[in-house]
Amino acid sequence: MNKKYLILLLLFSISMMASAQVTVDASIDTLLIRVGEQTKIHLQVSMDAGANYDFPQFKDTIVAGVECLEVSEPSVTELNDGKRILVSKDYLVTSFDSGHYFLPPLEVLVDQKPYVSKSLSLKVFSVDVDVTKPNEFFGPKDVMDAPFEWEDWALIFWLSILLIPMIGLCAYLVIRFRDNKPIIRHIKLAPKLPPHQKAMNEIQAIKSEKRWTPEDSKEYYTRLTDALRNYIKDRYGFNATEMTSSEIIEHLTSEKDEKALDELRQLFQTADLVKFAKYYTQINENDMNLVNAVEFINQTKVEVDPAELNKEQEMTVEEKRSRAVKFSLLAGIIILSILSVVAIGCIGKEIYELCF
Repeated sequence: MNKKYLILLLLFSISMMASAQVTVDASIDTLLIRVGEQTKIHLQVSMDAGANYDFPQFKDTIVAGVECLEVSEPSVTELNDGKRILVSKDYLVTSFDSGHYFLPPLEVLVDQKPYVSKSLSLKVFSVDVDVTKPNEFFGPKDVMDAPFEWEDWALIFWLSILLIPMIGLCAYLVIRFRDNKPIIRHIKLAPKLPPHQKAMNEIQAIKSEKRWTPEDSKEYYTRLTDALRNYIKDRYGFNATEMTSSEIIEHLTSEKDEKALDELRQLFQTADLVKFAKYYTQINENDMNLVNAVEFINQTKVEVDPAELNKEQEMTVEEKRSRAVKFSLLAGIIILSILSVVAIGCIGKEIYELCF
């Protein structure tokens, strides 16, 4: 029974030692290279997961005659369901002197304890040269001029073509944005007709337009009273177009004699009957009311000096730039500026890559 416990204890100790074991392995892609050729040294460390490790660092040389050109980042592979890990790192090396080089063991620190790999060797051969043919030795060649390729310059060309109008348009928008003066326009107006002349022109148009029938009574009186309402509005200064017939007569009572108002009152009463009570008038009644309208206008009109009547009027209009226009100009300036900077950056990058 005691032997069984001893055996189990021994197996457990061995397993614990195996799980804590650290192995370091180094290999090289090829042992033989020519002068100037390159090869890689692969360094692998197997350890418990969670252990701290530190690989050797080489600034430029591993040993005299063997140069380290590049060191890769370590790559980690999990083993045994994540209990152990395998860490790999590559060293790119070369040599410019022929000879046989001994590469000493590489030391890796795991939890501050050193572990070393096996040693390696590298044989570097020189390039064979036939010294019996000295005429075949050539010196260094001059730098050759690269041929012109349109594909290399196409992007630069098209960006430059696009950049010129963008800069011009951006400058124009800046000038427009800074020029915030109001826009002044001078508008010439035709001579303004006096109120009685406008009313008489409208009445003359009603009279001569067509032969009015009883069925046209509503249209006839609507136009006739509208002409009178507009005349009264312009002549007396109150809004007759928005008033009833009785309200207009009441306002005119203090302005005109009763006889003229009686004729006007009769005209408006007839018009109200036609428009609201479907009353049909006869032609002679229409003519009489038209004469009454003309008579009222002639009795109340105010004469205007002919010189003032024919004088052209000029009106000055100032239009300030709206906020929406300012915002549009500013947005256009910002967008064009960003596009121009991006285009200039792309052009500079392409030229740098081509020339340097």
